Amino acid sequence: MAMVQRPNDVTPGTPAGGARAAVVTGLSLRAAERAAETQIEPHAHLMSDEAKAFMAIGESFAKHETVKHSSHEYVRDTVHVNSVEGFNSRVRRTIAGVFHHISPQHADLYFHEIGFRWSQRVVTGSAVRKTRHGREIMRTLWSRVPPALQLPNVFRTATGRQMRRSPDGGIIIKSTVAVFG
Repeated sequence: MAMVQRPNDVTPGTPAGGARAAVVTGLSLRAAERAAETQIEPHAHLMSDEAKAFMAIGESFAKHETVKHSSHEYVRDTVHVNSVEGFNSRVRRTIAGVFHHISPQHADLYFHEIGFRWSQRVVTGSAVRKTRHGREIMRTLWSRVPPALQLPNVFRTATGRQMRRSPDGGIIIKSTVAVFG
């Protein structure tokens, strides 16, 4: 289950919203509700597709809107799930290209790292693009935060954990819980 927070505005220099993913075992409604309750604040505006599990979860939030993919509705005004679908695509590409395999016992750690990487982006501008049907749309352009500027976030989450230098000059943070959350 993935959750993506949208940025408040898209002016250059605005950081990306946070992204989180959690392993939901058994695909039960109660397990999905527990994952959402721990990651999403109750006063949040939840946007999802029309899946029954999300409809039930949405009742416990201040506002919940859906798009109906079954009716070929993907965007309605500002309601869409494209951000979380983009994050899910990033997860699949990262597994295929970087990790190659994720063990179930460490899946949360991998997902937290991918969420941390997603959150370390800033808006660099926008560009007008044409769709296949000739319609012009505005696309937001993103850039990675330089690694030196990511260190305050790394150190904030590393408090109380072992930090070691890796053989290639990087930093290894040893923890039994997820470091980037």
